[in-house]
Amino acid sequence: MELQEKIEREGLKVASVTKRAIAMAIDDFLISLIVVLAFFDAFSQAKTYEDVMRLTDSLFLFILAAYTLYHWIFVALYGKTVGKFFVKITVIDAETFDKPSLLKAFIRSAVRNFDEMIFYLGMFYAVVDPLNRAIHDIAGNVIVIEDN
Repeated sequence: MELQEKIEREGLKVASVTKRAIAMAIDDFLISLIVVLAFFDAFSQAKTYEDVMRLTDSLFLFILAAYTLYHWIFVALYGKTVGKFFVKITVIDAETFDKPSLLKAFIRSAVRNFDEMIFYLGMFYAVVDPLNRAIHDIAGNVIVIEDN
């Protein structure tokens, strides 16, 4: 049976691209806020835009780790991030329709980072996919659904 048929049979509704974009914006804001607060002294000493850019570049690995851990842990433990909580959507395993395993959540989180680094191209795929899946959803074998 095809995934779309299984979703319909279970009475699930695929999350809209709009809700996913809003959740992403909330999550990106929160992670950025955490990074700025963690390095507040360094950011407060930056005098120019170039200073901020140099500091951000020097923190690349920390920022990458923060994004990966945030998405990985929240999706693995709760099936959703803070942004997804606010817009009432959840990430589920495409096979079991339960929360994704630690491995699937990690794969999704890691691939998501590359989606974002390449101008969100992997996320734009959700616009043409019938199940609104981004590349990182396909890589992690998950789908994002509306909460009941």
